[in-house]
Amino acid sequence: MRRVAITTPTIDVILEMFFLEQVVPAGWVFGGGGSAGPRPSGTQRAPMTQRRLRSLEGRLRDYLEVEGEHILVTADIEILASERQFDPAGAFCRTMHADDLLFALPGFLDRCVPADLTDTRLQLTTIDALASWLLRRGLIDGAGLECTLLDVDAALRHGRADLRRRRREARAET
Repeated sequence: MRRVAITTPTIDVILEMFFLEQVVPAGWVFGGGGSAGPRPSGTQRAPMTQRRLRSLEGRLRDYLEVEGEHILVTADIEILASERQFDPAGAFCRTMHADDLLFALPGFLDRCVPADLTDTRLQLTTIDALASWLLRRGLIDGAGLECTLLDVDAALRHGRADLRRRRREARAET
């Protein structure tokens, strides 16, 4: 019997799908033939929120391209190095998969904290939603990545505590 390898989408595809769901106004439906139209019951995200989400996606992609290789195993480092020889821009996101994205999230949350408090809150809620989305979509195996999921949760809790502290400081200054 021949085994068929099941490949998961690359980070590039994953982020595109996830952020499209986040940025496209809620209630928009994509019909056959590529048409899109609003449903009367849907509410639209504010344009500023859409811009902030696109900015967050850009920061995450930049982080992955610069720091992502540090979480890879040797075989994946070799694949990444090979891909970068052909086209270095976006190589990490084009070649790596959901589990690599999950492994990179705690570092992103710890090292890429926006100065703006609203951006920080949006980043925390969106990365939390991304990790949950990866699980719901079956792109990662929660049973095999418990420790990594705990690391993501710890980074989110730390980020939320830091956000609360920064808000208190901002209120004290006014």
